[in-house]
Amino acid sequence: AQTGGRELVPGATGAAFPPVDVVFPVLHGPFGEDGTVQGLLELAGVPYVGCGVLASSLAMDKIACKELLLAHGVPVVPFRATTRSAFENDPARVLEDVEALGYPVFIKPANLGSSIGVSKARNRSELRDALAEAARYDRRLLIEQAVPSPREIECAVLGNDEPAASVPGEVIPSNDFYDYAAKYIDGKSDLRIPADIPASVAARVRELSVTAFKAIDGAGLARIDFLLSAETGELYLNEINTLPGFTAISMYPKLWEATGIPYAELVERLIDLALERHAEKSRSQTSYFGGTLTA
Repeated sequence: AQTGGRELVPGATGAAFPPVDVVFPVLHGPFGEDGTVQGLLELAGVPYVGCGVLASSLAMDKIACKELLLAHGVPVVPFRATTRSAFENDPARVLEDVEALGYPVFIKPANLGSSIGVSKARNRSELRDALAEAARYDRRLLIEQAVPSPREIECAVLGNDEPAASVPGEVIPSNDFYDYAAKYIDGKSDLRIPADIPASVAARVRELSVTAFKAIDGAGLARIDFLLSAETGELYLNEINTLPGFTAISMYPKLWEATGIPYAELVERLIDLALERHAEKSRSQTSYFGGTLTA
């Protein structure tokens, strides 16, 4: 595909392809958006679209990300963190600790996406089953207090050192929460852009999105997901997605289209940001010999 005089070349598994100017990752989950592929590209010295190793790994680990966001004054829902081994070795202690949050709660693998392994628990029996389910996918487990009457608000961020935030949008999930089926299977979830929220809330969403993006040292793009309680009006940052869906009907490009940047221009900007970031990183000295710094 052509964009702005450049050619987009899809990668093929096991197939050799000519040298490229920049890589545009379109991956999800472990080994795709957790910093590992980004580290490989760093070692190869190849520019790539999106966040680097640090931001990718931080955003992927929901526990580490929440702890960092709290340090930057970004509101997150009350949570507990535990490990698979702790749950297996002393389940009663883990259950008691989690129950201090009150029911219902959401249980998630700390390092996974697409709502895989995520469950909602309303009592101890469901909590035990949910922790066991999440433990199938990760050794670190996150338990979050449920937000009353939650609305799912999303905002897109674009940029490097001076990022900008799009107008917010809202996901109306087809299920009890925005699970895997609601995202990818039944096709019944609805997207509303812009979100029908007060101007002050929209401005706060955009402000917090940029704050969070800078906190993880983001680059290129990210979609920031929030939970807004329809009962209390409280706003919480839920997750940072450093490689959001990027089809023509995905939320990220649709948010920017509503903000004034069409799809083709958005792709071009992301490529330019990738080259800019690579050039900036290349300025740093990386070796030290006898008092003389060399690149």
